[in-house]
Amino acid sequence: MDKKRCYIAGKIGTLTADVYEANFATARQEVEALGMKPICPTQLPHNHDRTWISYMREDLAALLTCDKVYAQRNWTNSKGAGIEVNTALALGIEVIYQSDCKTKEITPEMQIDLNENPY
Repeated sequence: MDKKRCYIAGKIGTLTADVYEANFATARQEVEALGMKPICPTQLPHNHDRTWISYMREDLAALLTCDKVYAQRNWTNSKGAGIEVNTALALGIEVIYQSDCKTKEITPEMQIDLNENPY
């Protein structure tokens, strides 16, 4: 039987590469320890114009192929990770939170307005 695929959501944008890579490496190990195959946005091919919107489109496409989402502790500090977590929840994809490694409900203060223009 194939392992369930688990997309990893977390802050990237304002962190240095060494910090976000270390965060995602830890998350990949934790997802593997849960018996799932990690799908990491930092390891996608990114064959596009490298704008924020293009990254998000590719990341969301990858997320939609997954059975679960693993939200790093810093996900609430990231617009992109917030969109990813909210998309998963809206579509009924289970979200596992790194802070407690169990599923929990999103609170209203964690929600973002998906209709809000980011610019």
